[in-house]
Amino acid sequence: MDRIGACLTQAAACRARAESDPANRDRWMNEAIDWLERAIQPTGHVEVTFDASASSRRSKSAQTR
Repeated sequence: MDRIGACLTQAAACRARAESDPANRDRWMNEAIDWLERAIQPTGHVEVTFDASASSRRSKSAQTR
């Protein structure tokens, strides 16, 4: 399951909990809203660097074996 799907699943669980626990309905609905907001937030970017010289050395040594 991806991140968005997991967040939506948690939101649904909180909404179900709100229905079954009327005394704490506001708490569970706020929690569901938090999960929905997490689902639509961008995850950010991952930066990956690659050192070609180190990779070339590894490839050459692997070829000589």
